[in-house]
Amino acid sequence: MNKFAIALCSMAWGAVMLTSCNPKERLAEEVQGCWTGNPETLQDTGAMTASLVRVFQFTKGTTPTEGTVTMTAVITVENTMQSNDSIITPLQISASGTATITGVYQAKDDDELIVRLDNTSLSVSVDPDGVQLNYDVLTGDSAPMADRLKPGAAVLATQQINRAAQHLFSNFTEIEDIHINGDVMHCEVKDVDLVMTRSPQATD
Repeated sequence: MNKFAIALCSMAWGAVMLTSCNPKERLAEEVQGCWTGNPETLQDTGAMTASLVRVFQFTKGTTPTEGTVTMTAVITVENTMQSNDSIITPLQISASGTATITGVYQAKDDDELIVRLDNTSLSVSVDPDGVQLNYDVLTGDSAPMADRLKPGAAVLATQQINRAAQHLFSNFTEIEDIHINGDVMHCEVKDVDLVMTRSPQATD
């Protein structure tokens, strides 16, 4: 092999090594797929209690260090309606909704992604039929009242889930301190430490 060919081979091998060792590309490759977080407690939603489970879906783009991301939050709120002349024990109201938003991501370095979400893509879905009113004991006349309360409870729950979603995704610009070990990812989002698990890839 002449010196020119050897030089070309060396340059090609160096390019391969540079690409494979590029920390941004490696991070972008590692995050690919669907990640589901552990349940979290939410604050300042207006509900008595609120919790969520996050799901992140990363999809490759046209360049090795960026792509699209879909973020979903399954949000559950619980409220209490105090007893009155008709309802002799407090009425527990619970409802769940799904908030979804899309955007793009770009690897900043070996453990951080820059995220740009499209706020106009935010959608929140709450099934009114899924709103639950739970109680222990009612007077004979209170069951119809509970039925009449359900539409209002659904409106209240939807407002609170919307509020939680707006707070969750507002000023969301980065995912930091990303460390992936197999199918487990530790990261930080808006000063919240998250542990997320990669979902198995679907097979035909």
